[in-house]
Amino acid sequence: MNSQHSSPVRRPRVLCVSHDRSTRARLTLSLTDDPVEIVIAKQATEAVDCLERTSIDAVVIDGHTVADVPSLVDAVVSEAPETPALVSWGGDDRRVLSEVVSRTNEADHESQLADALADRLNGATDVTFPEPDPPSGKTIAPDLEHIRQTLPAALADIVCSVRCQLVDATSPLTVERTIREELTTHDRFTSAWIGEYDRGERTVVPWLSDCESKAWSLDRSFSVGGGEFPLLERAMCTRSIQTRQYDETSCDEVPFGTRALEHGSRSVAVAPLATRDELYGVIAVYGTAALSESERDAIRAIAATASHVLETIAVRGRLEQRERVLDRYERLVETAGDGMYVLDETGHFMTVNDALVEMSGYSREGLLGEHASFLFDSADIDAARSVIRSLRTADASTDTIDVTLETKAGASIPCEAQIAVLVSDEQFRGTVGVLRNVTARYRREQKLRDHTERLDAFTRIVSHDLTNPLNVAQESLDLLTDTENLAYADRTREGLDRMEAIIEDVLAIARDGEWVADIAPVDLEAAAHEAWNHVSTGETTLSISETTTIEADRSWLLRLFEHCFRTSIEHGSAVETVRIGPLEPSERGFFVAANGVGLPEDCRFDPADSSVSSAMDGLGVGLRILKEVATGHGWAVTATESEGGGVRFEFETDGYLSDCRS
Repeated sequence: MNSQHSSPVRRPRVLCVSHDRSTRARLTLSLTDDPVEIVIAKQATEAVDCLERTSIDAVVIDGHTVADVPSLVDAVVSEAPETPALVSWGGDDRRVLSEVVSRTNEADHESQLADALADRLNGATDVTFPEPDPPSGKTIAPDLEHIRQTLPAALADIVCSVRCQLVDATSPLTVERTIREELTTHDRFTSAWIGEYDRGERTVVPWLSDCESKAWSLDRSFSVGGGEFPLLERAMCTRSIQTRQYDETSCDEVPFGTRALEHGSRSVAVAPLATRDELYGVIAVYGTAALSESERDAIRAIAATASHVLETIAVRGRLEQRERVLDRYERLVETAGDGMYVLDETGHFMTVNDALVEMSGYSREGLLGEHASFLFDSADIDAARSVIRSLRTADASTDTIDVTLETKAGASIPCEAQIAVLVSDEQFRGTVGVLRNVTARYRREQKLRDHTERLDAFTRIVSHDLTNPLNVAQESLDLLTDTENLAYADRTREGLDRMEAIIEDVLAIARDGEWVADIAPVDLEAAAHEAWNHVSTGETTLSISETTTIEADRSWLLRLFEHCFRTSIEHGSAVETVRIGPLEPSERGFFVAANGVGLPEDCRFDPADSSVSSAMDGLGVGLRILKEVATGHGWAVTATESEGGGVRFEFETDGYLSDCRS
């Protein structure tokens, strides 16, 4: 057996938002027998939560007990844009809801329910919620032809005059003054003012360019949300014009009501100044009697024009501010001492500043459009990509890495790169980078490493080279005491003299080459013979095949030769001849070489290497002195094996040597 069952019509669900217990109870009890379901919310937060969880057909807001009515209305529009909302500022709530119920019962199906509720809610009070704004989001004022056709001539002239005068307005006070002066030319309007809405303070702050004429205080502001000035609140909540008549008994509820009353006002209209995206404030217009529909239309048209002008002023102000910020940014970027650039999302240069152009050696046009690999090697590019990935997934805004900039001339500049990512609408748009030349820092670090190396060398030299002569002196002194043989006194003196020489050499090393100051032409042969006479050479002979003049500090060149001779003779064996001469013609410098058996295999070294062996008595100091004297002159020194099997020291002077061969 088949049977058809019609779907029951769902009872319309109305959300009542009120903090007053009696209001909630009265609404619930009065509608017990009506086909409507009342949902109660005490606070705005409860109402929003209810809208998220429950299907609501209409919202009634008790404007007297809800603290932040505008925010709640915005929340209703946001959460349930198709749901009609009513802000009740008093009156017969029973009548309002009964009309809602009776109208909804006439709906044939559920799709008509929302329209029926909206019609009844909007018709039950003087509060009218606005239709959606045009898609562009702009406030569109009626065109002049429409104004001429629909308004009386006097009112149309006022509206058209306001529009013409506000075409080039750049100040809100100009807007206020123009509207006030034009409206008050009509004998039905006594005054007008514009109020700015301060969202942070929840107040309307009047702009009064002629406050003295009516003794209206510039310090006066009107709070929104507390119910003190419901006309302002309704205009702002509903985004529609609100009007009322008043007298001595009700003037306190009207902004500047007492003063306006003294100047003949008996009615007021408050229209919102707003666009789809922004609420700028209100315009208040005072009349001598109840305002007609034509007068309200004229005020609406003027408010629309003012809203459009205020939006233009605000946009222009933001653009000018952005241009000023951009101009300051561009000046900062162009005058910055560090190189700065902007890369797009694919890593190509979009912007470079003068400092980066100067650092790289390329022109601006030569860099723009090129990939970052044009200036940095693949390892640096990979490191930068890793940093960018990290920044995009982390909360950090910038990070720093070390990179090397390859210049047009082929030089490499060590740089510190600070990288920041550009993100717009959650999309990666590229990066901004700041490059700082850290060559000076690297030099400081190298100098610090050199000082550390020098201290290490001192430790090795003092711990080893001073040990042997100190032991000799101590043993000889003990033997002298025991035997009173004066021969041991000579040995003690020799040990002390040796220690003194080592100490002098160590102090010389500590001076870091700064002692090489008296540079002058020096005859290589004469200096070599003089130094030879200062060294105990035994049967070894000195051979100088060619005469050469060298630019050097003579006193320290003598010490260099002395140490070369001592090292060659004292630390070699079977040394018969020490030879001195210039390097090959293709090289600039000189050599000191000995025949015989040279240094032990484990003691052959590069004297510039800080890890030289000091396994033999005095060798560490002597070799270190060779390095320091050479460094002080700007020479390079190496130790190799000579043709005769002994040690050979080569000094590359790099321009300091001048040939005087005869």
